[in-house]
Amino acid sequence: MSVTAGVMTAKRDARNAAIQFRAIAENHFLILQSGLNEYLGRLAAVRALFNSSEDVITRQKFEEFTQPLLVYSSGIVTMSWVPRILGPARSAHERLGASQGIKDYRIKWRLSDNKTMVTAPERSEYYPIFYATLPKASPLYGLDLFSEPPTRAELEQARDTGQLGFSPIHSLVSTGETGVGYLFSLPIYRHGLPHDTVEDRRRNIVGFVHGSILTAKLIDTIIATTISPTGLDLFFFDPHASPKTQPLYLHPSPLQTQPIAALTQADLSSSQHWSRTLMAAGQPWLTMVARPTPGGPLTVTDDRPWIVTSSFLVITLLVTVYLWASGQHALRMIVANKRVSDLARTDALTSLANRRVFVERLNEAFAACRRGAKPIAVLYFDLDHFKDINDTLGHPVGDALLRQVANRVTGATRETDVVARFGGDEFAILQSDANDLSAAGALAAKIAKILAEPYLIDGNEVHITPSIGIARYTSETSGPDAMMIQADLALYRAKEEGRNCFRFHSADLDRQVQERVTIADELRGALERSELELYYQPQVELRSGQIIGLEALLRWNHPVRGQISPAVFIPVAERSGQIQVLGQWVLDAACRQLRTWLDQRIAPQLVGVNFSALHFKGSPELDCDVAASLNRCSIAPQAIEIELTESMLMDITEQHNDRFEKLRQLGLRIAIDDFGTGYSSLNYLANYPINRVKIAQELVAGADSDSRSAAVVRAAIRLGHELGIEVIAEGVETEGQAQFLLSAGCEHAQGFYFSRPVNAEEATALLRAGWIKPIRGPLRLVKSTAA
Repeated sequence: MSVTAGVMTAKRDARNAAIQFRAIAENHFLILQSGLNEYLGRLAAVRALFNSSEDVITRQKFEEFTQPLLVYSSGIVTMSWVPRILGPARSAHERLGASQGIKDYRIKWRLSDNKTMVTAPERSEYYPIFYATLPKASPLYGLDLFSEPPTRAELEQARDTGQLGFSPIHSLVSTGETGVGYLFSLPIYRHGLPHDTVEDRRRNIVGFVHGSILTAKLIDTIIATTISPTGLDLFFFDPHASPKTQPLYLHPSPLQTQPIAALTQADLSSSQHWSRTLMAAGQPWLTMVARPTPGGPLTVTDDRPWIVTSSFLVITLLVTVYLWASGQHALRMIVANKRVSDLARTDALTSLANRRVFVERLNEAFAACRRGAKPIAVLYFDLDHFKDINDTLGHPVGDALLRQVANRVTGATRETDVVARFGGDEFAILQSDANDLSAAGALAAKIAKILAEPYLIDGNEVHITPSIGIARYTSETSGPDAMMIQADLALYRAKEEGRNCFRFHSADLDRQVQERVTIADELRGALERSELELYYQPQVELRSGQIIGLEALLRWNHPVRGQISPAVFIPVAERSGQIQVLGQWVLDAACRQLRTWLDQRIAPQLVGVNFSALHFKGSPELDCDVAASLNRCSIAPQAIEIELTESMLMDITEQHNDRFEKLRQLGLRIAIDDFGTGYSSLNYLANYPINRVKIAQELVAGADSDSRSAAVVRAAIRLGHELGIEVIAEGVETEGQAQFLLSAGCEHAQGFYFSRPVNAEEATALLRAGWIKPIRGPLRLVKSTAA
């Protein structure tokens, strides 16, 4: 039993270590291959610059395009443009180089010492380096690449095939660095001419775009930025070289404590190893051979088998201990393997799932829904004005913000949901068990709330809001791709409708959107067709019925639909950008009408005008516009009362306080509309000189029948009195409500009990009378005489 247990232990340890080693080695290879592809993609982008333009690419345009590509690409030393110069054009080309600021520019060769430069002899054609991502004083400019046999062979191969070519270089003229590097080249052919055959390509070649890469720096950069330290030594060989050839480069494990020898492939093949060839545009580039670092975490030791074998007398105890230790070891390997797998499936910045994983999970969930599982929803969102934060505070702050956003979203979702980052500031959530729209809406509202809370990053308080698009699975949904498109369209709609909101994609919403588009189109011509009209609702003194003011209310007299409520067309105006025009028209019309009443000597003490939040926030010169309206009609500022909702006032005090201050400095009255239903705060009333609060209709409606509503109304009235703020009740419809308000100390009210909103002609008649008799008889207080 002891010997059997020892042998089994040794085999299991060797097998598990081999599995772990292969997984980690393969992960290193995949990450290096991906990094190489990314670097080559930058070179392909430069080629696309030349292929996409029929005009000559200037030096300035080349530098502007290539410099950003090198910012995060330390492995790329230079990028350059190498034109084909025929012998007769050499002199003109050299003069052009000198005229562009390259001192003593000439076409030259490099001697065998790799340092000395001499003027190139006369030839039929040259391939000099003309543009490069280097200072103009660099000796690289003018170097004829056809003068160096290995490079010339690579260029001819690239020219004849039209594909990527690369050749090794052992020192860089541009920087003086030495070491194994590669020159990657892509041919550029003349626009409009064929290059289908080798003869066509040779005849129509105009030059090459190049990228110089230092192998060591490239490999070290990719591994250092994407892979955690592991016990793995990497050797890189020429894929066409003999097995006994020394490696071109070796990358020891960060856990390696001793210098490692430059082993050949033949040496490595005699021990545990793993190899595969890195491909550059389908061509073998470097063969990577990995081996476990001697004495590292991936090597197999004989300790446990010997302990088991030599402990025959306590075999039962040791077997028990072994089984426990083996289980723990297996668990660690599972965790390690999962970590390796996660490296290729997670977003490096936020550790969320990446797009690939999200799409896989969406496909699985969609298929399950087809089989009868509960519906799912996709929430697709990005951060409003995220670019402004990057531009003003820098990319490190932007990255830190993205990480905090990821943490907040993860904390707000369930374990069964999938949260992913698609790149930039784009995120997605796959919500499981979204039985109805309210579930997705509740999650979207929760996400919007937590992301809107302030972030403190490097001493900066950052504010950001999301725009969210939601698509929910239905039996009519054609597939997962359709859900993503629907979510994207819904996100676009959220952006159109003011940002910082969420929108659903559905057939009903599409019909509503179409209806809103129709209303928006018709609203644009409503002013010219004189379809808009102001109605006025009187504000009266409760004891006497005397009219003390009017609230101006906008109405749309549609020729087909009839009179349309502001609740229908005002949101459309806000989304279509017409709210500022409408708001200014309402103010102008109210001022003109007040001027008429002043001339007739029947004007009320004030006229209230409602301001939309988007109108307020979208008009940087709002105080000037209001002042111009008052001056045109010679209206005293205190005769106009601007009504703002509580939620709007909160937004103003945080972001547009200067605009609020300017309105108050004009002398306008400020009222809080619908007080008690929004973000009621003593802070607003104590710190800002509000003239009046308007108790919301929802509270007044139950004041004479519901003790809670009555208590809230009494508290609001008493608070206003103690702060010296006027109080008026909205929506008074019954004598009982009026009696209650009067007994609670409220002196003013408006509502259907006194009068519905009426047009200007009827309002004029009411003002001539000067007071209103309540619809249901006189109003009296018990033990009091009304005037």
